[in-house]
Amino acid sequence: MSRRLLILGAGGHGRAVADLAADAGWTVAGFTDRGSRAQVLGTDREIGALARAGTIDAGVVGVGNSAMQRRAELWALLRECDLPTPSLVHPRAIVSRSARVGDGSVVFGGCVLGVGTEVGVNGVCYSGALVEHDCRIGDHCYLSPGVVLSGNVTVERGAFLGAGAVVVPGVRIGAGAVVAAGAVVVDDVPPGATVIGVPARAREARR
Repeated sequence: MSRRLLILGAGGHGRAVADLAADAGWTVAGFTDRGSRAQVLGTDREIGALARAGTIDAGVVGVGNSAMQRRAELWALLRECDLPTPSLVHPRAIVSRSARVGDGSVVFGGCVLGVGTEVGVNGVCYSGALVEHDCRIGDHCYLSPGVVLSGNVTVERGAFLGAGAVVVPGVRIGAGAVVAAGAVVVDDVPPGATVIGVPARAREARR
């Protein structure tokens, strides 16, 4: 059975997703993007036409961390086009038998998802991310390389965690929050807040 995957976005993250997909047994049919890069099949507006033409069998979002809202919008576009949105798990990721990975989410090599962990739809768990037991990661969340979530952490919809961020057990990261690279989070983070530092504190507004 054919497994031809369309990746939405041909930038660095999209190419990383393509590499992961190939290792997971998919054939990358091409990308949607602007311009005329190699393997670009068209723009996002042409996804439905590509599906109807039988050029692709499934799609996944390949836009990176600089466009979190856009990631959610592209996910909705894939759903509107009735395209299957598989989860992609690298064969060198360590995923507990009791962990659940939602549709369209990507789990890179070296990532660990512990027992009872749940990852929502259209999420990213990048290389070396360590997600321990019973963590709950909502839809459209992004865990950068080297993020550490200790047990029973909740990350709500659309939150972004920068490279090397550490979250202690039982903490909640609110929807749309941003945790800066290298931050150590010891208290709950309100929705939409940006926290930095060790221990992590809300970023002060510029004067």
